[in-house]
Amino acid sequence: MRKTTGIIGTAAVIIVAAGAAAPWYTGKHIEQEFRQGVDQISAGAPTQVTQYDRGWRTSDAVTRTVIETEEGPWQIDVHHHITHGPWGFGWARIDSTPDFGEHQSAVAHYFGDQPALEASTTVGFGNDVNIDWHSPAFDETDVPESPGARLAWGGMDGHYRLADDRTASSVSIPSLNFRSDDATLTLNALTLDSNGAGGPDWPDMDNFWDARFKATLGQLNIQNDAEGLALKLGLDGQGQLRDNGDDGLSMNASWQVSNLLMKDPSLARPLIINNATQTLALKHLPRDATRQLLIDLPNVDDSLNEDQVSGQVQNIMTRYLLEALKGTPTAEITVAGLDTPQGSLEGKLTLDFRPMDSDREPLATALERGHLTLDMASDRTLLTRLISLSDPGARPEQMLAGLEQEGLLVRDGDRYRLDMKANSRDLLINGESHPELYMMLPLLLMSLNS
Repeated sequence: MRKTTGIIGTAAVIIVAAGAAAPWYTGKHIEQEFRQGVDQISAGAPTQVTQYDRGWRTSDAVTRTVIETEEGPWQIDVHHHITHGPWGFGWARIDSTPDFGEHQSAVAHYFGDQPALEASTTVGFGNDVNIDWHSPAFDETDVPESPGARLAWGGMDGHYRLADDRTASSVSIPSLNFRSDDATLTLNALTLDSNGAGGPDWPDMDNFWDARFKATLGQLNIQNDAEGLALKLGLDGQGQLRDNGDDGLSMNASWQVSNLLMKDPSLARPLIINNATQTLALKHLPRDATRQLLIDLPNVDDSLNEDQVSGQVQNIMTRYLLEALKGTPTAEITVAGLDTPQGSLEGKLTLDFRPMDSDREPLATALERGHLTLDMASDRTLLTRLISLSDPGARPEQMLAGLEQEGLLVRDGDRYRLDMKANSRDLLINGESHPELYMMLPLLLMSLNS
């Protein structure tokens, strides 16, 4: 009995000692992971660990991020309180709060004693990561930099989860309201949701092209009376990325716009759209070239001037286009039920390519292999308005009559329609051949490669 009691006592001591040592050991490992994570973040925004005080059950750290702005570098310190596991929440919990440095007093003007943003990160026993962030709302408050202006913030909540090579995220912003004597900005009910492949190794993984996303915007209202600008709209969009094996990659997206109003000095009259639905479908995209595109674009050297950056992006996209044209990519764009006070418009554009049967350059054979179709129908009054918007000095009625006379538009009562088909031999518009327009297509392709 005494021997048994001794064994139990020894085991108890071992368990207690292990339990006491576990947070210390976990804390040491957490520090290594924390520093590695900051190094990864620094690739996108210069960030470094400026302080790390490791204790037994908890640690405290400070990271510093420098963001370049037009007024110069903006330094943000983030304070992290780290609780070591292993406890019920997992290996670690990190509570983070930013310190805006010299801008902290300006932030406190709106948020008072509350943190403008706080995040809580937990690392589970399966190494899954969950991050929840929150920004508190504040009521209408004066804007010191703009006398007479008022700002109200409805707050923000977000969540991010990483488990293995899958991610899910969501962001919700109920409202944002700014108003001054000559400007207004209103945003209501913005939500963003996504899930799919992700993680630190993305896109260097097998199933990198797998995601779903959705965005909803109840209302956006921007007005600047001094410059004569205005934009109002509601938006609902969704999309999906899918890897179809031997058929390559595909992307399907759709978006619905409601109650759109656009005013701009370059427009002769305001543009008003009651409702509109658009869809985009891309199929047979090259897997390896798409992965490389996703690697190359974030690595563009943004320290260069605007023209140089634009040139780099153009070169990257051209290389991708040439790789895509080696296969049989297809694109389909539809506009369904575009409804305006001046009438409605519907249309569908499809472009596909048959397989290459020679060793020639893909761009050189694109015209031979390509097949383009366009079907469009619109009310005459809407086309008249669109022409007037693009060129205030135009004569829409005469222009439409000329297009009709040339056979480029067919009139059916108060509506016009267009049926266009282009292949390797001819360009047909409303059933009639137009060789003079067909000869211009190679010039368009050459411009893409210039």
